[in-house]
Amino acid sequence: MNLKSYILLLLLFFPIVSFAGDWNDYIINYSKSLYGNGSQTWQIKPFNNRWMFFGNQNGLVQFSGSSWGLYPLHNGTCVRSICFSQNGQRIYVGGINEFGYFAPGKNGKLVYTCISDLMHGKQNLVGNIWNIFENENELYVVGDGMVLKYAGGKFTYINAKAKIDCSGISNGVLYLGTIHGIYILAGNSVLPLQGASVLQNKRIRCILPYGDKILIVTAFDGVYCYNGEQVYPFITGMESFLKKNEIFCAAISGKEFAAGSIRNGIATVDLQTHRIKYFNEMSGMQNNTVLSAAFDTQGNLWAGLDSGGIDYILLNSPFTNLYSYPHSYGTGYTALLSDNLLYLGTNRGLFSMPFNTNINGKLPDMTAIKGAGGQVWGLNKIGDDLFCSHDRGIFLLHKTSVQRIGYITGAWNCQLSLGDPNKTLVGVYDGMFVLERKGSSWRVLAKISGINESCRWFAQENGQTLWVSNGSKLSCYTLDKQLIRVVKTQSLDLHHFLQINKGSKVFRIDGRIVITTPKGEFYYNRRHKQLSYIDLIKKNKKENISAITKFRNSTISLSPDKISIYDTSSKKGTNYFFGTPSIQLVSDAETIIPVSESSIIIPNDNGFALFNSPQRKDISNYKQMLHIRNVYITYPKEALIYTDNFLSKKDIPEISYNHNSVRFEYGITPFANIQGVVHQYRLNQEEWSGYTYSKIKEYSNLHEGNYTFEVRASLPNGTVISCDSFSFQILPPWYRTSWAYAIYLLLFVLLLRYIYVWDDTRVKRKKQQVIKEKDHQIRVMEKEYEEEKAEKQRQIIQLEKDKLEYELKHKSQEMANLMINFVRKNEILTEIRSDLFKALSTLKGENAKESKQMLILVRNKIESNIQGDEVLKKIEDQFDVVHNNFMKRLRETHPDLSNNERMMCAYLKMNLSTKDIAPLLNISIRGVETIRYRLRKKFGLEREDSLTEYLNNL
Repeated sequence: MNLKSYILLLLLFFPIVSFAGDWNDYIINYSKSLYGNGSQTWQIKPFNNRWMFFGNQNGLVQFSGSSWGLYPLHNGTCVRSICFSQNGQRIYVGGINEFGYFAPGKNGKLVYTCISDLMHGKQNLVGNIWNIFENENELYVVGDGMVLKYAGGKFTYINAKAKIDCSGISNGVLYLGTIHGIYILAGNSVLPLQGASVLQNKRIRCILPYGDKILIVTAFDGVYCYNGEQVYPFITGMESFLKKNEIFCAAISGKEFAAGSIRNGIATVDLQTHRIKYFNEMSGMQNNTVLSAAFDTQGNLWAGLDSGGIDYILLNSPFTNLYSYPHSYGTGYTALLSDNLLYLGTNRGLFSMPFNTNINGKLPDMTAIKGAGGQVWGLNKIGDDLFCSHDRGIFLLHKTSVQRIGYITGAWNCQLSLGDPNKTLVGVYDGMFVLERKGSSWRVLAKISGINESCRWFAQENGQTLWVSNGSKLSCYTLDKQLIRVVKTQSLDLHHFLQINKGSKVFRIDGRIVITTPKGEFYYNRRHKQLSYIDLIKKNKKENISAITKFRNSTISLSPDKISIYDTSSKKGTNYFFGTPSIQLVSDAETIIPVSESSIIIPNDNGFALFNSPQRKDISNYKQMLHIRNVYITYPKEALIYTDNFLSKKDIPEISYNHNSVRFEYGITPFANIQGVVHQYRLNQEEWSGYTYSKIKEYSNLHEGNYTFEVRASLPNGTVISCDSFSFQILPPWYRTSWAYAIYLLLFVLLLRYIYVWDDTRVKRKKQQVIKEKDHQIRVMEKEYEEEKAEKQRQIIQLEKDKLEYELKHKSQEMANLMINFVRKNEILTEIRSDLFKALSTLKGENAKESKQMLILVRNKIESNIQGDEVLKKIEDQFDVVHNNFMKRLRETHPDLSNNERMMCAYLKMNLSTKDIAPLLNISIRGVETIRYRLRKKFGLEREDSLTEYLNNL
């Protein structure tokens, strides 16, 4: 088959691909001021999933995703080529008449070593070094017209006999692109590539490995493929772009191919689906001239520009944008998809465009709706009618024109009434109107009487109840059946309930009124008359919610930094963080417009973003994403002792004790495009800390020793995805070092010598003091004898005192026994007396009188024995002996007491009960209580005063 037939066959069977709903991928612009104002970036090389390196006009530029570093060459020229050495663990770089390598130094910073200095003045033979390749133990340095082979410290010059425009290596073979075609390096010779005559006189820009083949990219003639036998055209589908715009660079990663041009930016194509995307100044690039391009490990594209900086094209982001500055149609506020026509409301008016359109590399084909210029607040579809809420009123939308309804001005939004399908509620700046449908037309029925506040955010609970949110105020209105008058109003102060002053909105989700606030979403609990928290998207924490909506089986919420989608059928939720600074939500106007199960439009400051739900990523891709970026000594002044490097090379620094305060900075590389990650840390295998969003940890006043700081990152669901560690040593203070201990040992020896001399002197002095010490001992013995004698006297006195106390206790016991016997005698006599009374009552007949007289005589004797004055007198005397003249003091203090009252006091002093006292006094228990009462009055005691306590203290 000849070449023309092969091309025709490719064209006939080339897949025809349609593009539907393609918006522009977000582009992050990095100005050249970030990395030293180097105008041109000649080569881009990613290293694993954490580092990007750029060959720039001012040197080697390193980017970690969060910080930039610039490393110049010795002669100050630009870096045109970069090569990572897998064997030497270094980065080879080439400039103008100079090449060498960078490797991490002691503190992690890159240190440059110049190899070309070893050429002893012959480096001018190399010129511009456009590429460097490493193959096993050999290094190939490709210049303008020759190849320098460096192996074993020796240089070999190989003349290419032509100007080398580009080069590439595949399967160990070095290919050189010249105006005369492709050459290969065989040993130390340059030979033409067999079967590549078609490339004669073509400007070759790039040679790229493609499986077991190579791709040859030309400036004006498209892309060719070499299969090992012949070169043939490689059809990509973007041949028109390749031939019209002068291609300068290209890159390939798997199935994705990119070509950068001089005139019109960069284009990418999926080599399997042949889906093409175009990027230029219209879609947000800083410059249309692309000097270098490369894919990173995330599948996103980097573009090095001519005098315009570096652009990062987020090919794998779920977010795309419609337009960008300066080609802006205004700030986005609302959107509506109807009959495949997308309506967009901005601060400049209302626009429409086909939703299924391809806008790659072009401005969107947007049409301004006549009569709708100015601020558009809302778009709603009610039945078959489309409503536009505008600063100038409420309009009916008819594809490319609008029709104003009535005299309303300043309309925020509208909703179909839940109570009447022929009525629509319109929230305006100062209240709410009701529209009524008559046939196919709408008219203003009335302004609702009783609603005078701004009704931007409102929701209907049922046909006659609606809620309005206004900053920190939430109002519930109950309308009459005609929906034209408020019959009941209820107001809630959100500052009182939630301590918020703004940011609240109200929505109707699954028939329930939901209030979104900066502190989460709530509903009004009518039973308890309070706001209750509700977690509609199962995020398990309260956070700022800007808007929430229900679309089919999904509940979708919008936060300042992410979209959260909760599938109510599968009960699974997912967070999608914006990850790009270009999505800045409009303050107090955040909204989301779902257009399909997987697509959501997000109006924002820069226009409109389109979110397409991506496939779930494998978290194994994140294992090396976390890294400790910098380590600083913070006292007495801040000093960097380690910075992260592409090899993650970490020495173990020795830190002096005077600088024992250390700060660690760490984090997930932004290339991972994941946010909301939480961190944990620990030192020396201690317990892991709690989860934190902080990316800094500082330790102060560390003791000397060896330390290992560990940090790990987890997804919001708690899955640990990556970890890193850093070891260091705190040196001991000077007074705890080995030489300090040697000095201590020397001082100890000197001290022992001093002690020996001192002890010898002491012995001599001791002999002289023997006599004095003996005299002193005699005096001490005499003093001890006197003290011992005095102690014995004290002991004798104490024994006598103890004897007296014993006798006192004995008398006390004797008196107590006497009292007990006396009590028992009186009890027995009292019982006998009672029995006599019973016997007297039973006696009857002639001899009864004489018997009664005898019994009465016995009773009188018993009465006299119960009185017992002599015994009582003895008890009183004994009582005074035992209780320190208590009865005597009682008579002196209260001379008006009767005998019974004094005895009553004595019995109370002895802690006798009322039951025991009654027979002693020969009275009833009631009588005892009466005497107690008289005593309290005579003693002047209050109700709360204790009589017993008073007597004990007398």
